[in-house]
Amino acid sequence: MATVGVEPASIIESLKLYPCKKLILFADKRSKELTVPEVIKALKASKLLNIQTEDVRVEPYDILGTIDRFKKKIAENQGNPIILNVTGGRKTMAIAATLAGIVAGDKIRDIIYITEEEHKPVSLPRLLNPGALLTEEKRAILSMLAEKRVATAEEIQTGTKVKLQAIWKHLRGLEELGYVVASKGKPKKFELTPSGILLA
Repeated sequence: MATVGVEPASIIESLKLYPCKKLILFADKRSKELTVPEVIKALKASKLLNIQTEDVRVEPYDILGTIDRFKKKIAENQGNPIILNVTGGRKTMAIAATLAGIVAGDKIRDIIYITEEEHKPVSLPRLLNPGALLTEEKRAILSMLAEKRVATAEEIQTGTKVKLQAIWKHLRGLEELGYVVASKGKPKKFELTPSGILLA
């Protein structure tokens, strides 16, 4: 998987270092029109013809939307070793890709940045067990809020075996961690913060 900018060189260099069967390119409108065809042309010229390509359109300044697209593609490609190349594209795209890779943990093999000078990969850190950051109950609450967008404690409790008092305790803990925010009115409604969306 790679973020796409104006130049295809970092993508081609990474494919020489990490041969693959499938290349997923994350591109904004401009790079999809200009660079993606150049990448495909460069693949043919470098005899990397057996690589299946897929391009995913992203909005460069929609960091949370881009993170979500990366997380979905990582989930769809489980079972395959995934290298995430964050060299190309706008900085916001690279940030989104890096954050998605960090929380993907051991679902991906590596997050890399290809240096301009020597075309060498630099590995970026990732959380090898992001699930360890939260209890199973707290992760379930984040998942529910990701689906519902906004919900009361009672709505979150519906369909679970967890007591309402425990739901409130978990919500307060998630709020202290900065993963959820509560409305001021009554009944209190909770929604995910950007950090909560990242972990959900």
